[in-house]
Amino acid sequence: MCAYLAETAADGLSAATVDLACSAIGYHHRCRDLTDPTATVAVRQVRRGLHRILGTAPRRPAHPVGPEEIGQLLAAIDRDSPVGARDAAVILLGFAGALRRSELANLTLADLEPKPGGLLLRLRRSKTDPDARGQVVGIAPGRHRDTDPITALDAWLAHRGPGQGPVFTSFRNGAPPLQPISGNVVTSVVKRYAVAAGLTGRITAHSLRAGHATTAAMAGVGIDRIAAQTRHRRIDILIDRYIRPAHALHATSSSALGL
Repeated sequence: MCAYLAETAADGLSAATVDLACSAIGYHHRCRDLTDPTATVAVRQVRRGLHRILGTAPRRPAHPVGPEEIGQLLAAIDRDSPVGARDAAVILLGFAGALRRSELANLTLADLEPKPGGLLLRLRRSKTDPDARGQVVGIAPGRHRDTDPITALDAWLAHRGPGQGPVFTSFRNGAPPLQPISGNVVTSVVKRYAVAAGLTGRITAHSLRAGHATTAAMAGVGIDRIAAQTRHRRIDILIDRYIRPAHALHATSSSALGL
């Protein structure tokens, strides 16, 4: 087991991937009432050593997009076409709701609940809700029509039609059948328009969620409100990955050095 971990690290895998492999190996052994090889002292020591050598920070995190970059993405979209209307709604709803790509792909019309003050999204299952208890996310109307997520969603639904099923559907022969998109489609949508807009950095579907947290932090929104929207179970992860980087340039003492 120790040799296997050393080989995976030598092959260039991250510490997080090594940990995931250990979790899977341990789980399958426990399911079969076998001794868990990942629980031995030797394996734990090897994993601690790999953490020190490889580091535990995520590699190349997704670039968090802000409102200006969202505008650039939207400018690259033909929003009069059905595909463009769908893609604009995907981007704006993902950004406004701090949604994961799977959450966007899994939305159905039954999950939408219009309210006088905006829109409620009922997420039937998510990464932080594996038992499908359900979570609710609020979407406020935008200040500008071009970037209003609710207006964009309504424009897409006019193309989609009223039939029950997924909110965001795939396209075949130019018409949207009531077949859901996948999370990979959400990623490809964001990447395609990022390239068309000339944006740099690693921009993925997670850039929408990360961008929401970072932009809200920069606007002075409290951590409790951001965490309620992003549905992070661990506040320390939210702070370390999104809040502190957002405030780093504002808080740096280097501005007082007179350079």
